[in-house]
Amino acid sequence: MKSLYTHQRPGTTLVELLLFLAFFAIVGGTVVSILFATSDQRARQQTIVSVERTGLQALQGLRWRIEHAERVINPQRGASGSILALQMASASDDPMIVAVESGSLVFVLGETKKAVTAEGMTVSHLLVRNASPSAARPSVLLSFDLAQVYPLPPSPAPQYMQHFEMAVSLLPKDTPTGNECACAAPACVGGTFQWQVCPDGECVPAGVTLPCS
Repeated sequence: MKSLYTHQRPGTTLVELLLFLAFFAIVGGTVVSILFATSDQRARQQTIVSVERTGLQALQGLRWRIEHAERVINPQRGASGSILALQMASASDDPMIVAVESGSLVFVLGETKKAVTAEGMTVSHLLVRNASPSAARPSVLLSFDLAQVYPLPPSPAPQYMQHFEMAVSLLPKDTPTGNECACAAPACVGGTFQWQVCPDGECVPAGVTLPCS
């Protein structure tokens, strides 16, 4: 009768275990790095798209308003400034003003102020030039920089900035109907841009103001 011998597989050695753990750590680290890189790239791309979409939408909205204004009040023809003021036909919308306040691009119709850009974005270097070749052919050049911080470390995180600009020619009526009260032209007084409105046939100071850059 032959003896039966049981073949026993040797167990995992410490060296093999350490090699396995090292290999697993390398592979796991690589996968995590790829995932983080993909996430960072997605966040950057979303920020870029958001800034460019917001800037273009702001220009489009302002273009329509500017085209339907009657006259450019501020800045004067041939001059440049950081605030655009336009005469509007409707008394409730007169004047229309575009400016930067607390890092936001805002426009005002009479006494109604509204932010054009979204929260979390910063507008800077707003420049308005009255490029009207004559009083009967008013036009303006408007430009600004729009930036948003990437939602990524380190702190402070880098930001994406895009420059936007446009040229707009007004479509004024031959006989303007705005400013029937003959209110004073908007002006910067003591660091504050002030203007008048005419709600009831009489010029009164507007209930809102804007900072002068």
